[in-house]
Amino acid sequence: MSSLEDIRPRYTGTNYVRDSVSSIVFDFTFNNVRFSIVAASPDDEAGEALVPTDYNFEDSIEGKILDRILDFSVYDGDGPWENAKREETKRLKRQPADLAADACLPIMRRLAPIRIPAAQTLQDELYPPSYTLQVFTEGDKLTCRTLDDYMGIPERHPPVPEERLRAINLDLNTTDLHVADTSQVVLIRHLHNLVWRVKVNGEEMICKASLDLFEHAVGDELATRKVGVTQGSLETDIHIFIGVIQSYRGVIGILLSDIPHKHHSLHALLSGIEKGTVEPSEATPSLRQKWARQIRETLAGLHGLGILWRDLKTQKVFIDNNGDAVVLDFGGGNTVGWVDNDKYATMEGEE
Repeated sequence: MSSLEDIRPRYTGTNYVRDSVSSIVFDFTFNNVRFSIVAASPDDEAGEALVPTDYNFEDSIEGKILDRILDFSVYDGDGPWENAKREETKRLKRQPADLAADACLPIMRRLAPIRIPAAQTLQDELYPPSYTLQVFTEGDKLTCRTLDDYMGIPERHPPVPEERLRAINLDLNTTDLHVADTSQVVLIRHLHNLVWRVKVNGEEMICKASLDLFEHAVGDELATRKVGVTQGSLETDIHIFIGVIQSYRGVIGILLSDIPHKHHSLHALLSGIEKGTVEPSEATPSLRQKWARQIRETLAGLHGLGILWRDLKTQKVFIDNNGDAVVLDFGGGNTVGWVDNDKYATMEGEE
């Protein structure tokens, strides 16, 4: 096999089939082609159409694993037992993903025999050639088949709903904001999740795209940024909002100023000091006090505009080249354990 071809599929995540409570999709890339592998359950409408009535799902390989995942995926609180259940769910999801990759590898090799060029634009990255496959038990092993025109796969990069755009008075035909098509956004470097350093019309900036698991997040952050820009606030403490990104589906991302900084996040800086890879002088007690004050002042400014940060954690703060704290990602989800459940999405929870 050529060194330019993938040997194994690269696992990129697990999701539930649309409107499903137990049918699961395992996502892979192989030779830069996207593959979604469905393990369907007859227990929900999404998977019922894919499972024959005479199929012994309960005794199937995927059936036994999906049943265990369902048992472990119900959480109630943040105690040690609940955290252990989350970790077990992750392990259980990865186990069938590996089995699915093995079962589907021959079909992947047939559908994507050579590696296509790496993504150059956001259009290439978000909308690569894609196939949907299904795994099921045949005899004592998993086997695989292709699914044509299957509509159960969740939309990975959902657009901001039209009613949401109207609610924040954003008309793409008349706005003064920069509106870039995904094909105009040239990728420079992947930063994290769906955030990249990019170049648009020769200017470097940051882009953030939507993701199905947090489909509200870009709309929330767009509303947050637009309020901040309209009222002329907070620009020294957050990325400056430049514009929006649209695909053939609608608005799927935002463009932000690229603020030069040395460390990926405050978390990375503090972890580096703890591990001895970063000099302690980069985060002295007086600097930490300054950053804490700046974060508090930024939160107060956000709250004054009726905006919640929500994603409270040091991974969402970085220190710019001037030594100031800059906060990121407004209006999205929060990480389990950082805010009490009864205080999530409240001003009190951010104090």
